[in-house]
Amino acid sequence: MKIPCALSALLLLLPLPVAAEVSAWQLDRLVPGALFKGIHGLAFGPDAMIYVGSVMGQSIYRVDPATGAAEVFVPPPIGQADDIEFAPDGTMYWTGFTHGTLNAQSPGGEPRVIASGLPGLNSLALNAQGRLFATQVFAGDALWEFDPAGSREPRLVMRDLGGLNGFDFAPDGRLCGPLWFKKQVVCIDVDSTALEIMNDEFSRPAAANFNSRGELVAIDNETGGIYRIDMRSHRRELLATAPSNLDNLAFDAGDRLFVSNMSDNAIYALEGSSLRTVTSSPLSLPGGIAVAGNELIVADTFSLSAVDLGSGKVRDISRSLADNGFPTTVAVSTEAKRIASASFESGTAQLWDLSAETVIARWGGLALPSAIAVIDADRIAVTEIGAGGRLLILDRRQPRQRTVLADKLGQPQGLLRVGELYLVSEAAAGRVVEIDQNGSLRLIADGLQHPEGLALLPDGRLAVAETGAARMVLIDPQSGSIEVAAAELPLGMADIPGYPPGIFPTGVASDASGAIYFSSDRDGGILRLRAASGLSP
Repeated sequence: MKIPCALSALLLLLPLPVAAEVSAWQLDRLVPGALFKGIHGLAFGPDAMIYVGSVMGQSIYRVDPATGAAEVFVPPPIGQADDIEFAPDGTMYWTGFTHGTLNAQSPGGEPRVIASGLPGLNSLALNAQGRLFATQVFAGDALWEFDPAGSREPRLVMRDLGGLNGFDFAPDGRLCGPLWFKKQVVCIDVDSTALEIMNDEFSRPAAANFNSRGELVAIDNETGGIYRIDMRSHRRELLATAPSNLDNLAFDAGDRLFVSNMSDNAIYALEGSSLRTVTSSPLSLPGGIAVAGNELIVADTFSLSAVDLGSGKVRDISRSLADNGFPTTVAVSTEAKRIASASFESGTAQLWDLSAETVIARWGGLALPSAIAVIDADRIAVTEIGAGGRLLILDRRQPRQRTVLADKLGQPQGLLRVGELYLVSEAAAGRVVEIDQNGSLRLIADGLQHPEGLALLPDGRLAVAETGAARMVLIDPQSGSIEVAAAELPLGMADIPGYPPGIFPTGVASDASGAIYFSSDRDGGILRLRAASGLSP
């Protein structure tokens, strides 16, 4: 999609929430986007193409394994897929993780729901007799058998397994797969529920599949290791090492192995002992962003990353989900030498040492944390969309204490600390407010359409992503006057069932020159706005 610059003549025709000025800004791209928004389960269809699912992107994509060319095959929201399986007749089944659904589509037909009410449906597989099984993981922990036609209620097979993730059926009829939380690969008799541990040497086993020769191959999310497990001796053999954050794997008809990677939107093909990249992108799905010197720190959903502000080159800070907790928002204080990150997906927050890039404090049990700010070397502020919309102060010296500075906020999506004040964007309320140390609120601007990330510019104005209008606005915090910097921006991804509307954040940041950076949840890139040559912002 071509993204137009904010031309004054065009912007003057746009409806504005309050009286506004429009000045010329130049839009360019710091990091390219991608079709994918985090990819997970994959399977080969009857056409020998790879079908790969996305939870956040709520889509199933069809990928050419030779060229990497990709297209959306099942669009949002019904296309949300954590795992995919094909029946011999070509029917495709997939799990809607946050939807809590099991879905099917026959060749030439339309998508249909065959089971619902099971949040966290994750992995699935058909056995040789056509029996269909799927598991709940993360938002549940159970193995179920489903009627492929959807006529009968699901049958509970087992509970509390320890996170049975991507699995497959062995030649002997047993279901074999990894227990994410127990670091084991196991085989289970789905009728007697007898369980055998095949290997327990994994850091974070993510998926296991059999090739046509009956060989079991498993992947390690944490290390990127791809292993063959001997079914008799239970020993494992390293086949190759991929970048970490692997999610799933599939064999094609010729027994070539393909694996997916969440951090890089990547699919790799194992060729001998080396890997060929079928497709990838610099970022997966960027949310919150913050400037740190000459870099932009990015909460990239499956990784915490850094982008060089000059070249746009991306490097990893953390690809470990155990460390970063699926980061969706981030803040930086160069004075305190700290990074703070949080995730509405995992309900966690982390405080990092900026120099060492290591976690020094963690908090869990947060109610949809949506934005974050660093107060000092020990304290952070975080907004919660859940629990009535709150602004909390957390202190690593008193990790159990949670001080509520403000509540009843209307879906807080952006947070800045300026001196002793907090600036908060309330997406549902359509306003930006200032909150002091006593919790008192002052209205800065209202009438906005789903404001999210915000940043303080060198001239004292606020840059705010108004995602409901797909534009970036500049707000004077004293007068409340609004200027449109750019419109028709790739902002505002499809709502995710199970979460409040528009929960995925659009991050905004600014550097010393006044350039505005923002993440695009629509295309997965980072864009930049700079004042047009000869014009002052």
